[in-house]
Amino acid sequence: MCAAIAALEESDPTSGERLISSVDAVAHTAADHARDVDTGARLPVEALAALREQNLLAAVAPRDLGGPGLSVHELVTVARRIARGCASTAMIWAMHQGQLACLCRHHGGAPALLDLARTAVADQWLIASATSEPASGGDIRRSAAAVVGLSGDSGTVTLSKDATTVSYGAAADLLQVTARRSPDAEANDQVLVAVLREQAALERQSTWSPLGMRGTSSPGFRLTAAVPGGQVFGDPFADVAGATMVPVTHTLWAGVWLGLAGEAVSRAVKVSRRRAAGRRGGDAVRQALGEARWRLASLEALLSDMAGRTQSLLDEGAQPTAGQRVHTNSLKVAASETALEIAYLSLRVCGMAGYSEEGPFSVARIIRDLSSAPIMINNSQLLDTTAQMMLMERQRSW
Repeated sequence: MCAAIAALEESDPTSGERLISSVDAVAHTAADHARDVDTGARLPVEALAALREQNLLAAVAPRDLGGPGLSVHELVTVARRIARGCASTAMIWAMHQGQLACLCRHHGGAPALLDLARTAVADQWLIASATSEPASGGDIRRSAAAVVGLSGDSGTVTLSKDATTVSYGAAADLLQVTARRSPDAEANDQVLVAVLREQAALERQSTWSPLGMRGTSSPGFRLTAAVPGGQVFGDPFADVAGATMVPVTHTLWAGVWLGLAGEAVSRAVKVSRRRAAGRRGGDAVRQALGEARWRLASLEALLSDMAGRTQSLLDEGAQPTAGQRVHTNSLKVAASETALEIAYLSLRVCGMAGYSEEGPFSVARIIRDLSSAPIMINNSQLLDTTAQMMLMERQRSW
């Protein structure tokens, strides 16, 4: 499936096979229920159960916390494979891995957070995030909500947050919530708060009937919670996001989108082979198929390079440089735009068979799901941030 798994097989000939078998089991379950998940805009509960059964919810967790400690390349491979079965399942898994990585890497040895990390891995908890707010305009680095009563690890702190989207929040065992450090803090002086589901009251504020990624179940909620002070992360949220959350999630999101694009191309190839047997099709169709393939190859190369960069950043345990942040933002923009272009090229090849919502050559749901990619942290916002960082690094040759 990838070079990283091949290397894993060399050190343990059965481990790579076990991983492939586990991922395939989840992907098959996800595919079996994907249409119903999409139609009903419901959580892929069957696939989530399969992820737990195969120990894949803990995929990113290091071995010293009881996890399998998969590399970034391996995580990307898992994301790609599951996405080909069900985009919503793969996206939930990718978002969860980003949150689990934050907990595993930034607990700081604090007893409460360390205990949560170990339990999350052992019990295969599902972890969601609550970062967005109406006033922030989609900027997760700014909060209106504030933690009240924070004074070290002792005592209880409270918070109340209007979160515009909380993907799979109603099904999560743990929510990681951003808020200002105190009611007097600036909007960008944020902390991350770990909130057990039983510690939170979630009042649904909106419906969920989107174009695609319908199974992620991401309505808005008003969240109120009271938790022990020890469940507030010691690292500022800016550090958690920069060192872990953003690079991990952007890389795994790209893996999901690449998996969807690859599935669209696969269906286009199958249609083209059937037409070739019947001597149908023309130059324009073949050119569209050829363009889809080279775009897919370029996205594969870009993601492989970025997976290596993300792994190096995680291994170093440092904050990313401006140049590294530019690479991460650029991956997100390029992957989201290119994957959607590939899906549309595949539609041109498949024709009505691809346009239909039914049948083995349909790419309709793939296109709908990929339509969410450019607006998950809006690309225009990322491009503006990237331009500012490029201007800051005046000595760099771009």
